[in-house]
Amino acid sequence: MTESDYKSLLLKILRAHAPSALENLRHLKQNLPGKTHMLMIGIHPGQSEEGFFDIVVHLDGPDLYVLNKAVAPYRTLFEVQCIDGRMQPDVPMYGAEEVCFSVNDAIVDVSIEWIEQFWCEFGGVGLPAQVFGEEGYGAWPNAIYSAENTQYA
Repeated sequence: MTESDYKSLLLKILRAHAPSALENLRHLKQNLPGKTHMLMIGIHPGQSEEGFFDIVVHLDGPDLYVLNKAVAPYRTLFEVQCIDGRMQPDVPMYGAEEVCFSVNDAIVDVSIEWIEQFWCEFGGVGLPAQVFGEEGYGAWPNAIYSAENTQYA
């Protein structure tokens, strides 16, 4: 599979899961602690570049533990898990030498694109938000949204 094929398939899979991510964001917005200063949406690919990753909302403000605990049931927007020997959802998985591109870079790039597509539809949460790839993965710069839901970086 080429990098382009992988990215297309991954975006298709993410789009299929957009309704559940939007539902989690709606619940998160309703339960957002008042002391929250900013949302940080982290794309966390696995270290082995096999294809595992998750997309998690992190709240920023005083007492991070308390803030994030308040919205814990709604923080995960997407997650790849191995359940009973099967990938859920069924994303392509790779061994370290099977591809000639960085799987983690591709995951982050496609995930940022996916988040941007539904973030504007969602309308934001009234606070600044930053989307980032963990460990510096991805060719895209971090996406930053103002409290008014306009992208400014």
